[in-house]
Amino acid sequence: MKNWESNPFVESRTAENYTKELSPIPETSAKEDILVIDNDLKNIDYKLAKCCNPIYGDDIFGFVSIMGGIKIHRTNCPNAPQMISKFGYRIIKARWSGKAEGSQYLITLRVVGHDDIGIVTNITSVISKEEGVLLRSITVDTNAGLFEGTMTIMVNDNRILDQIIKKIKNVKGVKNVGRM
Repeated sequence: MKNWESNPFVESRTAENYTKELSPIPETSAKEDILVIDNDLKNIDYKLAKCCNPIYGDDIFGFVSIMGGIKIHRTNCPNAPQMISKFGYRIIKARWSGKAEGSQYLITLRVVGHDDIGIVTNITSVISKEEGVLLRSITVDTNAGLFEGTMTIMVNDNRILDQIIKKIKNVKGVKNVGRM
């Protein structure tokens, strides 16, 4: 007979009603590892996620894919809540570093407004006046006096993107502009 079997002070338990006590998520410290995305980043396979198209200056996080690479997502990506809840262990903190110079990011904007004569020309004129911004494509559909369009542009960072969105919103007849 083993010692613990004869000891009256040892409590016997079964696994039937066992529940694991969950430890709280530890607070992040200043020394915690963070993936720093920079133009000179080497030896790390990462890609910018197509679902949210992060650009320099956005708040971002990394998601370790099953293929071993890292996908960079915006923190407000439509897929972020599902990824975090189901695969939280594959999330890594990330941030941008350096300057956005030399990098161009493809962004799609959704524009809605009144279908007035010349409104598309006015919108494209705003974009063409911006230095370092390229209009790659534009699609416009009209219905019952309103238009809805998508524009794909190339920008250096989110600061420039925010400026363009504000300027497009100020075009007479534009009701809404947003990043897709």
